[in-house]
Amino acid sequence: MLTRRYCRIAAVVFFLFTAYPLVVKLAEHRLAHDWAHVVLHLLSMLVAVYAGWLAVTELPARLFTWAVGVGYTLLGTVGWFIDGLLLTTPVAIPLAPVDNIFHLALGLAALAVLARDRRNRATAATSGRPG
Repeated sequence: MLTRRYCRIAAVVFFLFTAYPLVVKLAEHRLAHDWAHVVLHLLSMLVAVYAGWLAVTELPARLFTWAVGVGYTLLGTVGWFIDGLLLTTPVAIPLAPVDNIFHLALGLAALAVLARDRRNRATAATSGRPG
């Protein structure tokens, strides 16, 4: 259940973190430089919505939480040492300090949720209660 809650919160965070920059970049005619980054965050939001609210089982939420935990923590860490990904291509993804903080916050929160979920499942398994 924790992973579903994480996905719901992550969906809202992805929406907020994408909507505001999208509007600003459109108004300033700068979206051409960062459109792939915006699309990735919107796709992540849609997957989080599915995993958090629409999926029949908890498996999509657990998989999404793992993907964000590992992928975003890695990206948030590496982002401090590089300017971005695929910068010389039309799908450039620049990584500013605010992006690194965003990625680390989402990734580390996901890892914390997974650790707590694992502990809850282990406790439930030893007590005979459903996890």
